[in-house]
Amino acid sequence: MKFSVPLLPPSVNHYKQPRRGGGWYRAADAIAFVDAVCVFSHRIMVTGNFYEISLTFHLGPKKQKLSSNDLDNFLKVALDSLARARVIVNDGRVLDLSVHKRFVSTDREQRTDFSVEGMQLDEREVLSGRALQASAR
Repeated sequence: MKFSVPLLPPSVNHYKQPRRGGGWYRAADAIAFVDAVCVFSHRIMVTGNFYEISLTFHLGPKKQKLSSNDLDNFLKVALDSLARARVIVNDGRVLDLSVHKRFVSTDREQRTDFSVEGMQLDEREVLSGRALQASAR
């Protein structure tokens, strides 16, 4: 399944905010990103018990500092949003992940592209490493 969201996920550094009385809450821009993933994925659940995911973050001019906007800061919210939208059951079941950062000429072109493939694998073989060795051949 492939789809695009016309937003970038907020950085993991801004994903959760501290609550005055203790604890944490999800920031408004994180909630907005999850909501957008729900809408643009049409909440179509990818079948399989494991997943292969490719993410491409397209950054506009305002985000094109190479010293900031680390790929790993985008990952948490992007993967969590797939689980919250029920596209995947759990982001702990992602076996293969490829991540790309690209640059676009205008901020209006900013987006996150998702590609999610389900794999039906025997869990015991995955844990022993046999399933992945067989698929690599």
